Amino acid sequence: MVKFIALGGFLGAGKTTIMIAAAEQLRAAGRSVVVIANDQGLDLIDTAMAGRKVQGAGEVTTGCFCCRFNDLVDVTRRLVEQEGADTVIAESVGSCTDLTATVIRPLLQLYGNEFELAPLTTVVDPVRYGRFEARWATGEPDTDLGYLYRKQLQDGDIIAINKIDLLEPPEVERVIEAIRARFPHAEVVTLAAAHGELGALRHAWGSDYVDRGTDLDIDYGRYGVAESKLAWLNRTFDVRPLNGPYDPTVWARAALDSIAEACRREGYIVGHVKVMVTGADGQFVKASLVDETRHVSVDESSGSFSSAAIATLNARVQCEPAEMDNMSDIAVATADLVAHSKSVADCGTSFKPGQPVPVHRLRSA
Repeated sequence: MVKFIALGGFLGAGKTTIMIAAAEQLRAAGRSVVVIANDQGLDLIDTAMAGRKVQGAGEVTTGCFCCRFNDLVDVTRRLVEQEGADTVIAESVGSCTDLTATVIRPLLQLYGNEFELAPLTTVVDPVRYGRFEARWATGEPDTDLGYLYRKQLQDGDIIAINKIDLLEPPEVERVIEAIRARFPHAEVVTLAAAHGELGALRHAWGSDYVDRGTDLDIDYGRYGVAESKLAWLNRTFDVRPLNGPYDPTVWARAALDSIAEACRREGYIVGHVKVMVTGADGQFVKASLVDETRHVSVDESSGSFSSAAIATLNARVQCEPAEMDNMSDIAVATADLVAHSKSVADCGTSFKPGQPVPVHRLRSA
């Protein structure tokens, strides 16, 4: 039997970092692990990052796992056979929820002879959670994104509070207490995936999935509206130096700083924005922005480039697609000015996800 571990949770929570770090640790412990990324679009930085770190990485694109369930099964089977894998870690789109009914139960009922399911994990960024919790504590009605976020937490069997290294211990304890009080059904664990601290989560995955016998009370119309609040942009650019070697880290940071500034000015919520720059000789830079109020993070950098490179920009921001296109144009122009480069768009544009229509939606027995 192949162990199937599903990760859910909002954009920017660190699902990809967890998936890659867990795969590396499980492999070191003797497991054979493959990973699967998921997105509404194409040209995924998450897939590229997973492919750099994990042998046996796949993706399900142009829709969430629930709407591309058959693709998920096909990709999973192919990777398992190709790599001889005994473990699959799959991260869903960050705007997806209702995974128990649309992914976990269908896998168990239709493919229970192939897969052993771990409890569904919802990953949480404690800083973002704190903002939603502050609103919930006042009794204010949910925004549409707040509604989606709440449903993700209600759906999880494990709530994994990531990035605890960003907070002081008393703050971490307050988040733990708040989540346990509001979502008492879930096992709550803490981790710092960027530092490889995953022990509690890996231990929780050792348990088998047990259906709680409850169904998520969710309005799919409102769920679709919440997803449509986000502009989804995947673009690639041909970046060329103007005068000798240039620093792609400077380029990436300037582009993300520009988008963050625009979002703060306009009051847009950033789900996540990621930049990856790949040089012809294998040079690589990856930077990210997970919140309009936080600093850009340079996650990996191999130094200066002396020739042309391909830059990929993935952005999920609460705004209209046309505004996202405009922000990305300005960001790239700003990055070129700072890094002394010239960029030409290869492909891509922004869009809004369509209404989720799951292939299966199974209720509890």
